[in-house]
Amino acid sequence: MYTPSFIKRENQYTKGNEYMLTRTPIVEGESNGYVGYYNITAEGPYTERVFTKKSKILFPIRFTNSEQSSTYIKLVEDKGVITDLEFDDPTITDNLPTPEDYKRGFFIRYFIQQRNDTNGRIKEINKKQFDKLNDASGGINPNFYKGVSFRWKITGPKTDILNNGVVFKTGIQDTNLRTLQEKEFILKGIFQFLRNRVLEFSEYYTDIRETNTDIKL
Repeated sequence: MYTPSFIKRENQYTKGNEYMLTRTPIVEGESNGYVGYYNITAEGPYTERVFTKKSKILFPIRFTNSEQSSTYIKLVEDKGVITDLEFDDPTITDNLPTPEDYKRGFFIRYFIQQRNDTNGRIKEINKKQFDKLNDASGGINPNFYKGVSFRWKITGPKTDILNNGVVFKTGIQDTNLRTLQEKEFILKGIFQFLRNRVLEFSEYYTDIRETNTDIKL
């Protein structure tokens, strides 16, 4: 390979934290990347003291803070997706309704799941993380995760109140179950994930009319 003398560098040595042998980011703290001799050509740095057929191209080192992120970035890069941005790992968050939410009767919840694993773990995150899911400036990598948000009913009767076969007043349990059934088409497994927690954070009341059978008012 011809390389102009003003670019060509031979017998260079790195102690790490400069280059790596793959494009896949290295988990910070687990490796310092490539350590050893290298040379610089017109096409970039290569392993070995001088360029030979055995030389391997070196890439500028990139770090990530988890093995999971490293695996995800490799997957999308293998598919030709640009991943030059620094993405964040999702942080599981227990969202809690505020007094204002109880006055409204609901609050918004946010969930994500890996795109490459429809049976993967579902994680609850906060609004700040969710809003940056499709933000080009960073945040959670949208190539790896898909998300869904929805209203979560927290006040009212425990179950639907019916009148002549028509829902007279929506109940917390039934409303949240309907919501989960609807969102199951977007985030597979969300129904199973929350089906036994449909009264979570709720303040419900019961009275003689509260039933899933017809009532006379």
